[in-house]
Amino acid sequence: MIPFSHHRVERTDYDTLIIGAGPAGCAAAYDLARAGRRVLLIDKRTFPRPKACACGLTRKTLAALRYSVDPIIERTCREIVLQQASPDPKQREVRIRNRTPIAAMAVRERFDNFCLQQTLAAGAELKKIETILALREHETHIELDIQTANGPETLTAPILIGADGSNGQTRRMAPPRDSHGEALSPSAQDGFALEATIPYTSLPTILPAGDNPTDLIFDFAPLPGGYGWLFPKTDHINIGVGAFAPTPNPGGPSSATVSSSPKVGSQEARLKRVTRDLLAAYTLHKLGVDLTHLPNTVTGQHLGMGGHLYVPQGRILLTGDAAGLVDPLTGEGIHSAIVSGQAAAAAILETLPPTAPGSLSPIPYPLSPAVIYARNLRPLQQTLAFSHRAAQAFYKDPARGFRIMRTPILRSLVLKTYADGLPHTKLLTRLAKLVA
Repeated sequence: MIPFSHHRVERTDYDTLIIGAGPAGCAAAYDLARAGRRVLLIDKRTFPRPKACACGLTRKTLAALRYSVDPIIERTCREIVLQQASPDPKQREVRIRNRTPIAAMAVRERFDNFCLQQTLAAGAELKKIETILALREHETHIELDIQTANGPETLTAPILIGADGSNGQTRRMAPPRDSHGEALSPSAQDGFALEATIPYTSLPTILPAGDNPTDLIFDFAPLPGGYGWLFPKTDHINIGVGAFAPTPNPGGPSSATVSSSPKVGSQEARLKRVTRDLLAAYTLHKLGVDLTHLPNTVTGQHLGMGGHLYVPQGRILLTGDAAGLVDPLTGEGIHSAIVSGQAAAAAILETLPPTAPGSLSPIPYPLSPAVIYARNLRPLQQTLAFSHRAAQAFYKDPARGFRIMRTPILRSLVLKTYADGLPHTKLLTRLAKLVA
């Protein structure tokens, strides 16, 4: 990674290039555009576009957004149902109710497009590309070679934000690194999920597992190290299965090697459990629906994790899934995407003065955007580090977690942490007082 420089200057096309027009990219672009910066969002897809995501928006996510998303909210949920495998029927379910909504349900395709339209209205620009050809980081600027429908093109800017997800080209070309400069191994940390959308009109009158079709359900019975879910929308249920729990010792570089016989308990072995057959069996068990009769309804998505170890460096700032900032306990990624995008934008606004089109870039301020971004990102990373440890403990023994959820005071704390983002230090302090 080339160190930040304050000496040479270059002509630049934009103040900031942002690869990826999802929640992280839009969150960064919105703040930069509102501050008068010349921002270009770059994406391969035409919006609105389908996106695998259950799209449950917690209160902390809604609070982080700079604008209301009420026009695309499909349902609000004041109750969460937690389920587990147990020989005792009375121990299989915990219902957590709240006076105010815990989460709002949306469809990711509509949510992303709504956020993009707000961002473009704020002044950001959008360019559709075919692919990224090359990404070069220089002392004073970034050069990005792209392929568009009209041919190749090179763009320049003082800084670039990578917001194109766990499978995006930015993460491959400029992988997140830890404090020692070592690239974080995605395969050792990432999660994977499969989902399907089932219309209410396809459901039987009574669901076979006894569930209510409008319940928000997290079910830890289908597989170890993850859960199944049912997220109710306006005209359908989003049902899915995913593996999220990090392994205690992810391993070194060798963990990225694909093996035909992964070690039992490894992250690779856990991800291999998330199959279409598992989702089909789970859908039949919970909803009484045969997925083979509903073609083209199953989608999958890798979830970038391990980002609590990410240390921003140079002129490429990674956000959201690209930085591995998905919560390993819940699999929630939209909140981290928004917060990290805003943190990156704040760092740029603090350290890089605006440039005029076609003019020379002014000399940067004394600190680099990466240094300030690392500072801004620290509270989120501390929470994710806590979630990392909590996920290891919970998924090792979910029954213990359910015992906690049956204790009213502890249940209230856990719910507030999930819904509102109660800082982990406050959570630990309150737990310590309760058990003292």
